[in-house]
Amino acid sequence: RDGLYYINGILIVNKSYDLPSSYNPGGLLSSFNSAFGTMKSAAANEGISLNIGSGFRSYSTQNGLYNRYAARDGYAAADTYSARPGHSEHQTGLAADIKGPNDYLYLNQEWINTSEGQWLNNNCYKYGFIIRYPRGKEGITGYIYEPWHIRYVGVDVATQLYNGGNWITLEEYLGIDSKY
Repeated sequence: RDGLYYINGILIVNKSYDLPSSYNPGGLLSSFNSAFGTMKSAAANEGISLNIGSGFRSYSTQNGLYNRYAARDGYAAADTYSARPGHSEHQTGLAADIKGPNDYLYLNQEWINTSEGQWLNNNCYKYGFIIRYPRGKEGITGYIYEPWHIRYVGVDVATQLYNGGNWITLEEYLGIDSKY
């Protein structure tokens, strides 16, 4: 639809499915913001502080970010932890990188060992979010494990993907690939 790929009503963006460079919702969508606000309040009631470290990114912003990583580490390495422009979920307005108050572990896989990382992993589905790039699913998603990266898909789908803590990826759920 209008250059966007939807499967079962879910906007799909990964290595196989891209967004047009002109796609720009202007920021995080209201569905994301509303659910995140509810989740942030629930976490705060349990002494957990969740904050958005990186939310919406335009095509242009992602292009600059990806090219900096590729210049530093090479394209093959960058492809394991950064999306090429047009292939980033951040451009949808439905994804964000989450951090806690001790952001020294921000964008570090050890973040899962913090109380914030554990809370997010075990509770985000209740608010419609998934851990988009789960541990052990790198060969399916095409990206390293990112315990901080959440994607809004709605409570029904998120509950199915939570799978008791053994996260199912969108690729597995929808029967799609994620390969450049």
